[in-house]
Amino acid sequence: MKVFLIFLLSILMVIMCHDTNSTEQCPNVKSSLNLLRKRRHLTFPDKSNMVLTISLVKAFLTHAPAGWNLALEIDVLFPLPDSKFSNKHWRKKLHHRQKREFWERLQNAFNLHNLNGKACVLKSICDAKIYLAEPGKSLVHDLLRAIFTAPIHQEDFTNEITDGYSEILDPDFCQQPMDCPFSLLNFIFALNKQIY
Repeated sequence: MKVFLIFLLSILMVIMCHDTNSTEQCPNVKSSLNLLRKRRHLTFPDKSNMVLTISLVKAFLTHAPAGWNLALEIDVLFPLPDSKFSNKHWRKKLHHRQKREFWERLQNAFNLHNLNGKACVLKSICDAKIYLAEPGKSLVHDLLRAIFTAPIHQEDFTNEITDGYSEILDPDFCQQPMDCPFSLLNFIFALNKQIY
């Protein structure tokens, strides 16, 4: 009975301390915890990597029951963010840099197929303004919007693209002729209409 009474009193004390914003009734709480929220970042120890290992094993029978096994392994390392990376980049908008880097990779892929890569990327940005559905209608359209929209009203974005894609800053660049015979968005939309 005494244990139950002590338990009940402790619960009442916790409820009473939790409901009030003042710290006079709860001597062990120095400040109110109701509005306290800190920004959290996931960091790993320095030089931490995630490793993806791909293995391939092929057996060659020379004579039964013995034989050879050929084992091939490929390790792909992905560096994880450490404390230096988090402190340096926690306030910067990294998605602008990632968008520019994706455009450059796409440009290089078009260049490998003897197309004007920069013109094809710019055409895709113009097509995204015209052909994409409203936000929330289609997941594919929302993903393409995230990749091919150019928020030129944001200063961080304009600073990021001035070296490679300064044409976007011109408000009439979509009316100019593009040297790209291929529309990436039309190709993706056509894949969506195919019946398997």
